[in-house]
Amino acid sequence: METNHNSFQPDRLDQLLFTAFPGLVMRKDLTQTLRGMSKAPSYVLEFMLGKYCADLFDADAVREGLELVQEEVARYIPRGDETEVIKASIRQRPPRRLIDLVQVTLDERLESGVYWASLVTANIHNVNIHDKTVELYDRLLTAGVWCNILVNYDDTYRYRGQTFPFVIQRLEPVQVGRVDLAEYCAGRAQFTRDQWIDALIRTMGYEPFHPALTPRVKLLYLVRMIPLVEANYHMIELGPRQTGKSFCFTELSPYGTLLAGGAVTVPKLFVTTAGRSTPGLIRSQDAIGFDEIAGGTFNKDDDKNLYKNYMESGQVSRGTITVTGEAGFIFNGNINYNPREGMQADHLFKPLPLSISDDTAFHDRWAAYLPGWEMPSIKPEMLTTHVGFILDYVAELFHRELRHAGNYGNLWEQWFARPDGEWSERDRRSIVRTFSGLAKLIFPSGEMQKEDARLLLEMALDLRLRVRLQLHAMDRKEFSLTSFSYVDRETNEIHIVKVSV
Repeated sequence: METNHNSFQPDRLDQLLFTAFPGLVMRKDLTQTLRGMSKAPSYVLEFMLGKYCADLFDADAVREGLELVQEEVARYIPRGDETEVIKASIRQRPPRRLIDLVQVTLDERLESGVYWASLVTANIHNVNIHDKTVELYDRLLTAGVWCNILVNYDDTYRYRGQTFPFVIQRLEPVQVGRVDLAEYCAGRAQFTRDQWIDALIRTMGYEPFHPALTPRVKLLYLVRMIPLVEANYHMIELGPRQTGKSFCFTELSPYGTLLAGGAVTVPKLFVTTAGRSTPGLIRSQDAIGFDEIAGGTFNKDDDKNLYKNYMESGQVSRGTITVTGEAGFIFNGNINYNPREGMQADHLFKPLPLSISDDTAFHDRWAAYLPGWEMPSIKPEMLTTHVGFILDYVAELFHRELRHAGNYGNLWEQWFARPDGEWSERDRRSIVRTFSGLAKLIFPSGEMQKEDARLLLEMALDLRLRVRLQLHAMDRKEFSLTSFSYVDRETNEIHIVKVSV
């Protein structure tokens, strides 16, 4: 998307964000300019932009800052085809600075155990890294961390007769240093509910005033972020391509990861039992997206049961080892039809792998079925040229503060009640978690009005009911309920929530 960086005209929402959160917001058109230049996710690019483009009203300063960031991206973030060139430059002119995704594995076969780092984008492996560095940043052992690194060359590093000369001399994660929930809530108090929703939508890079982004679509966008603020939140979204299903796991937060094709080993996901046991992604990540899940496989019943046990309890046992995690599972898949225009299968879980597509116990564990066919395809004119939060700032605030801020899921009960016996325990737990996640995103202080609570409650009921409708299609005897209701405590009026597809 071509953007004239000298023509920035802030609107009312921009001004509010600048005033309430100085230094924590940025122009999203600058991020769009850099995307595509490298494999770095948006939160890394915005971290760099935040250093050099702080004065967003000074066109000359923005231009100079953007040029500096473009230069750093070109110079320090590797391309995949530069592997041998980078290795040669490290050998000839050490040390070499890089910005890369660093992942670490423990090779227990060598002596007392040796940590090896991989520079993922540069495609350089078996890089020496100090034990204390790994202890300081334990996420290096799982999904990895984007870092500023200094790589040296030292051919005295030898193991079992082989030379491993590349050494990480210095490592500094690319992340915001400090977040404060009280300050965030104080800034939020200056916005109306709808203004705050629009601010979050712009933070994701979309323009909330585009006609395709209706109030309901905006809420569905925020539902995609719930796993980042709500522990053990599991949801499924099937829909057309190019609707932004994977954004929260690839661009928004370092605490989300996307597993392409739905393929992942059980040890990597849950826990390694060979040698020294190492917890998998469920321990280090907040949200784990399974992309193109319709093409994935669950090869063994034991593997499927591990998923089911974890989704139910938040822990999994392999042999004598039990691991507890907080990561949510999000299944994303593409379907090439709109169910409203005619079903092409018995139910909307049918596109999933055969081993789980008809498993009602597996699907009963979803807190929400997000109707992807309601989401608009992303077009250039839907991308905002205005201001949103720096992604790394909200990612850290979500992870460190809101995720551990307690459960907001029962706030609606001061105005509404659930009918006796209508919801199963899984229904109740799912509805409460969806409500809690949306409340943390939109009302981080926990303060809301009755109609605010109604809006979030009806969305939570809607998304869980979509799960129940598909379960009903699979087993009408066990899952007979096809609507949900709630009671207004003030008027005793019963409100019924229904969905078709």
